[in-house]
Amino acid sequence: MKATLEVLSDREIGLLHEASLQVLSRTGMRFASARVLDRLEAMGAKVDRGERSVRFSPRLVEEAIDGNRKALAGGRRLHLLNGVTSGRTDLSSVQAKVSGGCEKYLDRETGSIREADEEHLLSFIRLGEAIPEVSFVGNPVMIGLDREGRPIEEHMKRIRTAALIAKNTRKLGSVEVWKEREIDLLMEIGIIARGSREAFLEAPCLLTAKETISPLFIDENAMDILIALAGRGLPCTVIPMPLTGMSAPATRLGNAILGNAEILAVMTAVKAFHPEALVGGGSISGLLDMKTGVVSFSAPEAILQDIAISEVHQRLYGFDYLIGSGYTDAKYPDAQLIAEKAAKFFLTYLSGRASYPVGLLNGGSVFSDMQCLVDIEICRYIHGHFAPFGDFSSIDGLVDLIDGVGLQGSYVAEDHTLLHFRDNWLPNIFDRTSFVSVDESRTKDLYARARESLDTILSRKEFWEIDAPRARAIDEVVEKAELAL
Repeated sequence: MKATLEVLSDREIGLLHEASLQVLSRTGMRFASARVLDRLEAMGAKVDRGERSVRFSPRLVEEAIDGNRKALAGGRRLHLLNGVTSGRTDLSSVQAKVSGGCEKYLDRETGSIREADEEHLLSFIRLGEAIPEVSFVGNPVMIGLDREGRPIEEHMKRIRTAALIAKNTRKLGSVEVWKEREIDLLMEIGIIARGSREAFLEAPCLLTAKETISPLFIDENAMDILIALAGRGLPCTVIPMPLTGMSAPATRLGNAILGNAEILAVMTAVKAFHPEALVGGGSISGLLDMKTGVVSFSAPEAILQDIAISEVHQRLYGFDYLIGSGYTDAKYPDAQLIAEKAAKFFLTYLSGRASYPVGLLNGGSVFSDMQCLVDIEICRYIHGHFAPFGDFSSIDGLVDLIDGVGLQGSYVAEDHTLLHFRDNWLPNIFDRTSFVSVDESRTKDLYARARESLDTILSRKEFWEIDAPRARAIDEVVEKAELAL
């Protein structure tokens, strides 16, 4: 079975691209970094020092896009590292992401929202390592407290988070990077975890994307980090977050034009320093609710805006692109949250992506291990609708089977049923038992079953850990970071 979603026609893709070029030519992009202004001016861009703005000729931008194309044609791979977005994948299986960089987590026992600590981060990492559908374990929470409840100093949060991930999962994902000087330390941990520098560069980890500030601005620190990543041959990804009606025009098309312009501007600026760099993009767009004044990340417009830009990058530029599938508006596990997740994950699948960020609540600010299992069940359920319909080479045998069972017979005891009943989708935590009473049904509530499953998974006596020599090497990097940072 094949089902796909296309938001834009080929003609509309071309028009959106041209509009993005016009925005960069007429309005430009503001860069806080003086060295970026100097470099782009030397390349022929129009720079206004007072505004700190750059107006790009279409030629400069097209050259940056073409540089990416040539690098990909030469066999290089565009790595896009971000834990709350989805890139294009093989659709044959769920490839969940346990990540998010949340500052807080939902305590499933008390229902309270708490500050993230090392003990719970370790539990979430182990959960991701244990679940077959999870392929990416990053930083579901950014730890603020150690295991004794003591505050962790700000400069060590990313390093200690990365170290805990590297020592407890083989499914290495992304970690936040807030300062340029963190990069080499995170890279060193990644090399130890992967086993060699070559393996790390083949599958980079423990790094992530940087964001623009819509409309049309990027701060100096974010730009410095992107340039530093590019200079080391590491994934270089820019993620705008344009908000329809607030930091972007009040239409889907206006949001997509603005978001794409920001990505192209930063791509051109990075490649001005490192022409060989592969620079990719993604977006996590939203919409300003004019009734409440609150930004919505689950409005229908949000994911459609992201998919529209992704189609420009895929079908016109030839690049993969990350869409903002992870954030939702619901604050707590409830029916709204399930509806939002199901809709976003369904559109994510139709866009050609099976990499789903799971476990996120409240606009990506809270992580829930219980919701993680519910999200994976939703993803499995979606995939069940697109499984192969049947083996048509066996059609004669099916006719014989039907004839053999006859009129008003039963197939339950047939050998064919024993061989094939597992071909159909089977739930892990959805309830398919018979109704007995309302009270009995409440005990089989989706989240109650998720809690039971979590208890089973996390009650194991043994979890995967990296070998002792590499664990010691990672600890030495953490000790070095205490001094270096």
